[in-house]
Amino acid sequence: MSSPPPTPRKPLAQANWKMAMTVAESLAFTRQLTALAGDLLTQVDVVLSPPYTALHAVSQAIAGTPLQLAAQNMAATAEIAHTGQVSAALLVEAGCQWVMLGHWEVRRWVGDDDRLVRRKIGLALQAGLRPFPLVGPARDDTRPLEHALVEQLSRLLEGCLAEQVGRMAFVFEPETAIGQAAPASPQLVAAGCHAIRGWIAGQFGDRTAAEVRIIYGGSVSPAHAGELLTSPDVDGLGAARQGRDPAAFTEIIRQIMLAKT
Repeated sequence: MSSPPPTPRKPLAQANWKMAMTVAESLAFTRQLTALAGDLLTQVDVVLSPPYTALHAVSQAIAGTPLQLAAQNMAATAEIAHTGQVSAALLVEAGCQWVMLGHWEVRRWVGDDDRLVRRKIGLALQAGLRPFPLVGPARDDTRPLEHALVEQLSRLLEGCLAEQVGRMAFVFEPETAIGQAAPASPQLVAAGCHAIRGWIAGQFGDRTAAEVRIIYGGSVSPAHAGELLTSPDVDGLGAARQGRDPAAFTEIIRQIMLAKT
């Protein structure tokens, strides 16, 4: 008997608030987004990534809604004697379903490398969290895009099983796209997401590659969302500045829905 076809990929939108939102602002955003987005939230998976200080409050506020919660990072250890760190277990207790891992800002400012991000992926999976690995070439990487991505993915997913990879959602985010006036070109976004899916197919099988979601992040705005979503390999978008504006983020979600459902 042949296996059933892969489940269609549900579109995905993710908002990374960085350090910008207080608890009060986070709760106000959640109320406004729920009112503005309405039924869009059942058609697109929407994941919010507040600062650590707002995680539990937002978790309580979105209970009973389709909204999901992600942390922006986590510790590379489960040992408790690490001042200033937040473990996977603490994130689960705060209500997180997801965790972002490998953002370029964390790599540059905190010193994370692929080895540490790989350790975090393993700890997240053990705790029941779904990883959001962020992958993309460094600002000074002059190699062909596919070569850079293959090397990074090979290190990050070493030892992972196909079913574990299928539970992740990958964010293609070149370092050069962060904090800019405009995102990467649609051609670069399409090429990056296609290369990620192709590598996953070669390593974990066509079914896993067909099911895993890959989104683009980096200076995303409503003005550019439509053109970034034209590739079939792009399953959604992640936003930071525009992800803190309920109206702008709702428009991004709407454009994801129109392009992908």
